[in-house]
Amino acid sequence: MTHDRELFSGTAQYYARYRSPYPAELLEELAADFGLGAGAEVLDLGCGNGQLALPLSRTGSTVWAVDPDPDMIAEGVRLQADGEYGRVRWILGRGEGLRTAGLPGLRLCTMGASFHWMDRELVLELLDGLVEPDGGVALVSGSASIFSKSASVEGAWLDVTREVVTEFLGPQRRAGRGTYSHPKRGHEEVLGDSAFKWLETRRFTSTRLLSVAEVVGQQLSTSYASPVQLGERLGEFESELTSRLLALKPGDGFETVEHTDLIVARR
Repeated sequence: MTHDRELFSGTAQYYARYRSPYPAELLEELAADFGLGAGAEVLDLGCGNGQLALPLSRTGSTVWAVDPDPDMIAEGVRLQADGEYGRVRWILGRGEGLRTAGLPGLRLCTMGASFHWMDRELVLELLDGLVEPDGGVALVSGSASIFSKSASVEGAWLDVTREVVTEFLGPQRRAGRGTYSHPKRGHEEVLGDSAFKWLETRRFTSTRLLSVAEVVGQQLSTSYASPVQLGERLGEFESELTSRLLALKPGDGFETVEHTDLIVARR
């Protein structure tokens, strides 16, 4: 599936407020691995509102942030103005259009939970013509919430959330104007058939508490339960999910273990 600009329509404010940030350790390791700093050019493809692009700009590198959703780009520009970040150049566009984006030679291309939306083979072919000989590609997964096994209520919030989403939107996962099916070929297999075939994988794990508002907000930041998908039932969805989560009596919050996976690919 290609990266449709409508996939995350209406989610930008929720994405910025409720999505978990990427681990600082992961960003530090990328900077060290690829010698990021003054003079380095980095592409963040499918950048959203800059969850990777903005912190990577603090390395002193110039970051080219590309996304097809104008609301995400606008939110990224706003966040950049409100924080202490380096140079980020925002581009409204798609990975499949890199040939005409006017990009310089790149030290690194990052993609945060966006590669699966693209024509992966084509994007890697285009990157082969842009990434420096000693550069590479880094795929970063979204932070996956996995319930803590310390108490049954921690697992129940995931079950309740899935139930409410299914009740409102049906059992098949939605995406933009259609539905989503996970690619049959894994990212590692696709990379292995490309110029960037030398792979290294790492996992970063953290534990945190999610409030009821954060659980609801995270759902509204997704392609499958976005405000556009919910339409006139948005308020009803928020109310129903909030009510059912509160019934679990979360106390200080739902304890979750979050895994963020990194695939580093080089020639």
